[in-house]
Amino acid sequence: MNFISSLLLTLLIIQSYSFSEVKKNDKILFENVFNKALHGDMYGQFNTGLMYYEGIAVEKDFEQAIYWYKLAANQGSVESQNNLAYMYEHGIGTEKNTVLALQYYKMAAARNYVVAQLNLGLYYESKENSKSMNEAIYWYKKAAQNNSIAAQNNLAKFYYFGNKVPLNYEKAIYWYTQAASKNDPVAQFNLAMIYYSGEGTEKNYDKSFELLEKSANSGNTFAQRKLAEFYRAGTMIDQDYKKAMVYYKLAAKEKDNLSMYYIGYFYYYGLGVEQDKKKGIYWMEKAVDNGYTYAKKFLERHNYK
Repeated sequence: MNFISSLLLTLLIIQSYSFSEVKKNDKILFENVFNKALHGDMYGQFNTGLMYYEGIAVEKDFEQAIYWYKLAANQGSVESQNNLAYMYEHGIGTEKNTVLALQYYKMAAARNYVVAQLNLGLYYESKENSKSMNEAIYWYKKAAQNNSIAAQNNLAKFYYFGNKVPLNYEKAIYWYTQAASKNDPVAQFNLAMIYYSGEGTEKNYDKSFELLEKSANSGNTFAQRKLAEFYRAGTMIDQDYKKAMVYYKLAAKEKDNLSMYYIGYFYYYGLGVEQDKKKGIYWMEKAVDNGYTYAKKFLERHNYK
């Protein structure tokens, strides 16, 4: 199963500014933002810090970013508090300082800022001990209840695998369903496989297929490959080589080895497509170039070295 687990930094220009405006007239925008910051405007201070952090209209300067983030954070900017915490946690423009990182994360999280809540969950999860895992679950739940898809996926992961928490399929399904309902392709795929296998619930091939289609059509390579396999083998649905080829080709765009192999196989033997051995060999060679052993064995068996 594939899960989301990445640290987040608030990357937005708030109030009346957007990145598209920055690109159009970034120097003028920086002057306006900086002027507001100098006059004590919290949003101007945050945006100035962000522009120094990202190098928008000015050279990147992490020390300046910290300076302006601190001013905004002291005025209650949760975005600045989160970003400061991130910089202290990772030692960006300053020495690593876990105490200050947690202090700023918790300032923002206490005001219900979902990004900081998620980052606290990620921080505590990384410590991999029982006490920290309880903290991770606490903050993931806070973020999940604030509609963080990443937190919902991570909670589902814990309960599905029983990772430092008691295994609980019912809770795993609940949180995957929450994320899937927001059209998250990762949650849709994972939930589809639960309904397919019947782990912790009754098997439901209709739900599984519906979720796989949604996930695949949103670009999830795992779902694309799984749908292709189902169409190829006639699992849950009628065998259909043409539809299998459609999904294998989508997955192959992401260099999925198995998909490249079967595209080659279908062309070589004319399954769902007009037989074309040259195309078959072409796709087998692409799979070989990507390190796929079975494709290499196929070529050797058919005397292609």
